[in-house]
Amino acid sequence: MKSSMLKGLLFALLGLTGMSALGFDQTGREHHGHDQHSGMPHTPLPMTSRVPEGSLHQLDAVWQTHRGDALTLADLAGRPVIITMLYASCTTACPVLVQDVKRIYQALPEARRSQAALLLVSFDTEGDTPEALNQYAQSVRADGEAWHFATGSAADVRTLAALLGVRYRKNPSGGYDHSNVIAVLNAKGEVVHRQEGLNQPVTGAVKAVSLDGGA
Repeated sequence: MKSSMLKGLLFALLGLTGMSALGFDQTGREHHGHDQHSGMPHTPLPMTSRVPEGSLHQLDAVWQTHRGDALTLADLAGRPVIITMLYASCTTACPVLVQDVKRIYQALPEARRSQAALLLVSFDTEGDTPEALNQYAQSVRADGEAWHFATGSAADVRTLAALLGVRYRKNPSGGYDHSNVIAVLNAKGEVVHRQEGLNQPVTGAVKAVSLDGGA
């Protein structure tokens, strides 16, 4: 799929993401909820239903990882990628997302586990510096070679969120309400699986990674 076609669909998806930033679901109705892992109020936004066809390796965003390295999605070409979005100061949904990524990764056949990359991109472009993300990776015991906690520009975060079907907005407490989505990219950078929610079965994601036989 050509870059211009990807950009066209991106604009449509950004429109949906913009609606979510106002706290509305796809029908335009206000959406509220409570996080099941905490007594604190939380708004888990629904993911968008459409994602682009074609490779996300075309994106030119340069991310900074928790190790201080520069990373693009094209750098992960040839590998399946398990990807989610979160922020380090979150104490409700985000730690569960990390554990869900761990469960998927640990359930992979050994051969696929050695090839897979885990990319966790922060919504918090100001607070989640590479140093802060490094501390976070250590605190959640997710600093193996496969793990990449990453930060980037606000524009690049919006773009990636739209392409993954993730909705998010900053809330009055300084945190973020967001979709709880884990996606799988195949070796070509195509979105081949998404799961929504926390503590979901890993079967679908593991199958998606395992069926991806490489580049």
